[in-house]
Amino acid sequence: MEFIFSYYRKRVKMRTIVLTMILTSVLSAAAQDDFSAWHNSDKWLKASDAMLNPTNNRQLVGKPGNGVLVNGEEGNRPSLVTKRRDYRDVEVHIEFMIAKGSNSGVIFHGNYEIQIRDTHGVRKPGPGDCGGIYPQAEAEPIYHHIGGGSAPRINAAKPHGQWQTLDIIFQSPRFDESGNKTAHAEFVKVVHNGVVIQENVEVPYACGTNWDRQQYPKGPIIIQGDYGPIAIRNIRVRDYEPGAEHVPVPPEGFTALFNGKDLTGWRVYPKVKAMWSIENGVLKSHGLLEEWGADLVTEKEYRDYVLMADFRMPTDSDSGIHFRNMAPVMLGKMGDAEQFNIRSRAGMGQLESFHFMPENMKLSDEQFPKVKYIDPEIGVWHTVKLTVAGQNITAELDGEVILDSFVYPEGILSTKPNPIRFQKHRFTEGDEPGERNPCPIEFRNIFIRELEPSESSGPGEPGESNSELVKLLARIDTQSLPSGYYPQKYQDYVDRRMAGLSEAQRAQVGKLWQEKQRIDPDMPNRGQSFVKIMEYVAGNLKEIAGNEEKREK
Repeated sequence: MEFIFSYYRKRVKMRTIVLTMILTSVLSAAAQDDFSAWHNSDKWLKASDAMLNPTNNRQLVGKPGNGVLVNGEEGNRPSLVTKRRDYRDVEVHIEFMIAKGSNSGVIFHGNYEIQIRDTHGVRKPGPGDCGGIYPQAEAEPIYHHIGGGSAPRINAAKPHGQWQTLDIIFQSPRFDESGNKTAHAEFVKVVHNGVVIQENVEVPYACGTNWDRQQYPKGPIIIQGDYGPIAIRNIRVRDYEPGAEHVPVPPEGFTALFNGKDLTGWRVYPKVKAMWSIENGVLKSHGLLEEWGADLVTEKEYRDYVLMADFRMPTDSDSGIHFRNMAPVMLGKMGDAEQFNIRSRAGMGQLESFHFMPENMKLSDEQFPKVKYIDPEIGVWHTVKLTVAGQNITAELDGEVILDSFVYPEGILSTKPNPIRFQKHRFTEGDEPGERNPCPIEFRNIFIRELEPSESSGPGEPGESNSELVKLLARIDTQSLPSGYYPQKYQDYVDRRMAGLSEAQRAQVGKLWQEKQRIDPDMPNRGQSFVKIMEYVAGNLKEIAGNEEKREK
């Protein structure tokens, strides 16, 4: 991976350093990377990538090139408007990055807006937060919302300075031959960073202060450019046919395990064929299973990965995801694989093996996983995310961590690659005599990102956990600045020091700097923090080179 340093001059003639990674992107609203399908694209800055300004996280900067547009350092450029103005029902994919406190939106027909805003960490997002359908508003006596809109189901926003994705299916309002509206506009689905946050939401009025303006059956698509810094890339727009087959769109870096139309990539046993159906991109199993053997099993085997999946339980139900094979000592106690439970009540997120421990493996209370139990709402789509790395698992439900970096005691799990299984539970006994619950379950949007060994252990040294990495960065912060460093000559000093590092060491600086920005986005002196990381790497050349050699082996 190559790192490029570029200069950016402000009014005070201060020079700042910009560390940018070269990424390949394919941009299309017209299948090209020059944004010629958009009005005002010539008034935005072209770049090959974007990032926060290291000395001001309320600004974005980028490396000159193609594939990315940035609306200027101050984030105030004319909005992008499609030259095509006759969009009706459409699917839109956009990748964006915003600075701290920034604000933008994707607007259909000039009337209906999905909000883009820096609202990472907001516990109860509203319609004006990222992913929300913007509400009606009035400007007098001061700007205020007056109703309407739709809050995202959960807050899926990432911190400012990170690339994010929005996938939107919009259905235009319907009118009869006399021009009378017969059906409201509708956001069929909004997926933010791989998480479904809006579904089948009608929008009777235009958004914002123009809520009573005239509505039309067709119009352009707009990306707001005058409310704060935003960078965009990989825009895809295509006409949408209501009722057409759903094609899953994985988040950046992920691949789809389920293609939305058939069981390609899965082992299709007779019971699987009998018990599962596919409807508009959804895997459904509502029937009653007498005996085990209808689990969905991947053909490919996986070791370390991040797995995301939407699930819905039409009634009280029980299912699960088998993510690791058991160690030999555990075989025969609970089956051959560990299970992350998916239950409508009393057990969402439980790890099954801990209920089947052999007598000779008694565990202390501290060794048991501390699960935050949340009963998923019945009939509603939810998103589960599992990060499996070695003996470690982290689990999220609808963006909330319910199992935080749990490390298995030795001797329970095998860490060899194995298939992933989505369970179809056999029937359970109901409350009444003879009553049997078929445990119905539905899955969709099943995505996976395989982790390299270096990712599994974090961007620090091999084997280093995330908590250890946080400690390392805290220790680096306590270092004194080098005696030859002067803030007034920051750029010259950094250029000289980086030139003396190998490619592997420059990559190490980049990884640590990325992690530092992730865990401490509001660091008070970004330049000094970068210099300290660089000096740490420069002072540990032999140690880091040895670690890189181990990784290659």
